[in-house]
Amino acid sequence: PPFEHSPYTVAPLIMLLLLFCGAVIVTAYNVDSFTILPAVADRRSKRSLTSLRLNEGAWVSLADGVKKRVIEEGDGEVAHEGSEVEVDYVGTLQGESDWTVQDVVDCWLKNQQGLDHLCDDFVEASVDGKKLMDTELFTEDFVTNELGVSNKIQCKKLVMAAKRIGEQQHVFAAGTEFDSSKERGPFKFILGQGKVIKAYELAVATMKQGEKAEIICRADYAYGAEGFRKMNGDVVVPPFATLCFEIDLLKC
Repeated sequence: PPFEHSPYTVAPLIMLLLLFCGAVIVTAYNVDSFTILPAVADRRSKRSLTSLRLNEGAWVSLADGVKKRVIEEGDGEVAHEGSEVEVDYVGTLQGESDWTVQDVVDCWLKNQQGLDHLCDDFVEASVDGKKLMDTELFTEDFVTNELGVSNKIQCKKLVMAAKRIGEQQHVFAAGTEFDSSKERGPFKFILGQGKVIKAYELAVATMKQGEKAEIICRADYAYGAEGFRKMNGDVVVPPFATLCFEIDLLKC
């Protein structure tokens, strides 16, 4: 009978049917869309980039040399100029090896007497903190050939100044606590009267009572090219030091 199939006639028909269906599926959907690993990797990459953007976004620039991030939100009034504020704080050294090229120029080079005319040369040679403190790279040859300093005295002066800032990273290690109000009790000052370093004025003026924040500031918003010493001459904050403060705004 025409519809009575033996195993030998059914098998080829089934195989042909399966091949035809497979071809239709491949044509309609494209095999590439079924690759699992790249899709998973893409999603992970997007999560990672999103996290990075959030972490970067947590830091807010208050000035070229000051940035702040909120650790705990406050729920009180915003501090305003003329008000007496009360803070708890811890200050630590941040180190200068992460200086950008602009940090090197604005914070360090402009304080080297008679050498601030080299600003454009430093930018062109991409001299950041790491290059500046690399004694094998930042040599008299480099200063002469890459920065165009032909005066031998200026050349030696620049190399020696760079060496000093590099050595400072070892003597005054990043993370070293140099000051804290924890033992003395809260610190009080009138906001806007210039009685504290500029970074403090900028940061506290953006804070709400109850807020805890972290700030990182360059020397030109802190203790400058001279640093800070005790009455007996002991160095508390070295020259050109980048600082980190954790600040609790208790009252404003």
